[in-house]
Amino acid sequence: MISTKPTIYLIDALNFLRSFLQVPQKDEEKTLRALIAALNDASLTEYQGSTFRLIIDGGFRNIGPTSPENVDALFSEDQTADEVILEQALYLKNAAKRVCVVTYDRGITNNLREEGIKILSCEKFFDTFLS
Repeated sequence: MISTKPTIYLIDALNFLRSFLQVPQKDEEKTLRALIAALNDASLTEYQGSTFRLIIDGGFRNIGPTSPENVDALFSEDQTADEVILEQALYLKNAAKRVCVVTYDRGITNNLREEGIKILSCEKFFDTFLS
C-alpha cells in the first residue's frame, strides 16, 4: 500500500512510456498529454497534496497544460533525465520533503538506493494512480 501522505513523485517520463507502456516514439507526445490528464485526476483523490513531476529527456516541447500545484513537467535540456532526477531527489530529500522516484531504469535506481531515496516501480505506480 502506498502512503497517502503528500509526496513529490519524480517520474522518469520517457522510461515510463517506453519501458513500461511500450509506447512507440511517434505516439509519445500524445501519450504524455494523456498521462498528464490522468495524473491531474489522480491528484484530486486521496493523494491530494502530492505532486507528480514528469522528468522528460531533452529540450522543451509543448506537451499540453499541466496543473501548477499538482502536476508539472521538467525538461532535462542539456542533462540526462537521470541526472535531473538524481539532483531533484537529493535536493528534496535534503529539504526534508517526502520524495519517491518512479522508474524502471536500473542505472539510476542503484544510485537512489545508495542515497536512501524511495523508488516505486512503473507497474506499482500505474496500478495505484492510473488504473
